[in-house]
Amino acid sequence: MPATEKDTGLGTSYERVAVARLLAALADRYTINKVLEGPTDGITGISGLNSVPLAQRGASVDLVLGDPEEVALAERAWQALGLRDRVVIRAAHGDSLGVEPRSHDFVWNFNSLPQVASADALLDEMCEASSRFVMVFVSNTWNYGFPIHRLHHKVAGEEWSHGNISVMNTRAVASKLADRGFKVVERMLVDVPWWPDIDSPIEEVAATFLPFLKKFVSGSKRLERYTWTVDTLPYFDDERLGELLADIEKHFAIENTGFRPLKIFFAHHRGVLARRHNGGEDAA
Repeated sequence: MPATEKDTGLGTSYERVAVARLLAALADRYTINKVLEGPTDGITGISGLNSVPLAQRGASVDLVLGDPEEVALAERAWQALGLRDRVVIRAAHGDSLGVEPRSHDFVWNFNSLPQVASADALLDEMCEASSRFVMVFVSNTWNYGFPIHRLHHKVAGEEWSHGNISVMNTRAVASKLADRGFKVVERMLVDVPWWPDIDSPIEEVAATFLPFLKKFVSGSKRLERYTWTVDTLPYFDDERLGELLADIEKHFAIENTGFRPLKIFFAHHRGVLARRHNGGEDAA
C-alpha cells in the first residue's frame, strides 16, 4: 500500500493536536532524552510525526516505520520542520524495533500493539529497549462509536483493518508491563472529541446503514478544509497552529475535563505510561 501523503479531515487534525499536547505535557513532567517509537505509526495520515513534540523539546528520536516509502515521506516532513538532525528514521524488519537493550529512556507507540503479529513479543522488545519508560496506546473499545464502527465494517462488507480487538485492553497491558518489571505511573485518555470513533466521515457511515442517503453524499467539505501536506503541516508551527486552533479548540471541551467517567465513553484512545522499577526519579 502506498504511503499516505496527506493528513485529511477534522478528525485527523484534532487527533494530531491532542496527541501533541499530551506529549508536550509529558516532556514537561519527565526527563525524556532518547525516544524510540515504532514499529507502526497508528494515526491515519502521514506516518512518522507522532514524536515531533518530544524532539522540539530536546529529545533525540529513533523512529521505526512500516516501509521505505513511509520513511522517505517522514524524512521530508522532519526536514520541513527543521528537525532532521534530531531523528533517525528507518524501516522495520517485520515487527522488530531492532535496538540494543536499555538504549532509550522512552519507548512508545500509538496503536502498534493490535497491529502486529505478536503483541507480547513487541512488549518484550519495548521493555528490553527501555531504561526508564514504556508508553502504549490502543483504541478505546469503550468509546460509544466503537460498536457502530464494527457494524459499519460488517454492513459495508469491509474487512476489519484496525487490529486485534483483544489486545485493546489497557488493564491487560498494565499487567503485562508489571510482569516485565514496569510499574504504571499514568493512565491516559487522549483524542476525546464529541464525535464517535468511526474512522470515516459520518455522512458515509450513515449512508451505509440508510442507503437512500447515498445520493446526498457528495464528499465532505471538511476533508478539503483540513488537508495538509508535509510542507503545510500546522500542528508544530505556532503561526500555522494558531489559525487551526481558531476552528479546532471548540471541540476540546471533553478532552480538557478532569471527569474521567465522562471521558472514557468519548475517548478514541486509552494509554498507559509505565516506569522501570529502580529506573530513576519520576520527575525531571
